[in-house]
Amino acid sequence: MKKFDINLESLINSSPVVIFLCRATENWPVELITENIRNFGYEIEDFTLRGVRYLDIVHPEDREKVKEEITRCSEKGCAELTQEYRILTVSGEVRWVEVNLIRRDEDGNVSHYQGTLCDATQRKKAEESVRKALKKKNELKNIIKSSPVFVFLCKPEEGWPVEFVSENITKLEYTPEDFTSGKIKFEDLIHPEDRKRIRSEVARFSREGYEECT
Repeated sequence: MKKFDINLESLINSSPVVIFLCRATENWPVELITENIRNFGYEIEDFTLRGVRYLDIVHPEDREKVKEEITRCSEKGCAELTQEYRILTVSGEVRWVEVNLIRRDEDGNVSHYQGTLCDATQRKKAEESVRKALKKKNELKNIIKSSPVFVFLCKPEEGWPVEFVSENITKLEYTPEDFTSGKIKFEDLIHPEDRKRIRSEVARFSREGYEECT
């Protein structure tokens, strides 16, 4: 059993998931925390000997929210709560984490906050990048929609079938579906007397390696 305990402790400490146990009193004094808290720049002794409490490492802007959510959940009798918030490393770096479980005594009172702390920073950064990209896309879409410029994406096939066209094509009394359904191809918009010349120019630009032509 002792060997199993040692192996389990080693497994936990080599993982990215920190396990902690705090008393449900002011600022959550730490009773137990795993060694891999070092991933955030802290030592176990910072909590057990030097007076650092769990809420001390929670980002100041998130502390009240964290306390309010866990208090509300405790009052409702919840046994479990998952939260996302920011903590500060020893160097002051901000990390997003996922946490928490609530632990009750035999009388049903909340005695401790027992939980796991997992670094979710990279996922949050990825989510933020996607959010910014979508926002930029929507802004660009709105700019194009209100402008006299039409945007097309066509296949390099006969007649140049259209895969995408901006919504402001309605200014020419077409709908985007007229093109994306294949009913109308881009070449259909070009005056018959100009089609041969345009095809020839685009073919030449493609052969010569140009990425755009006017």
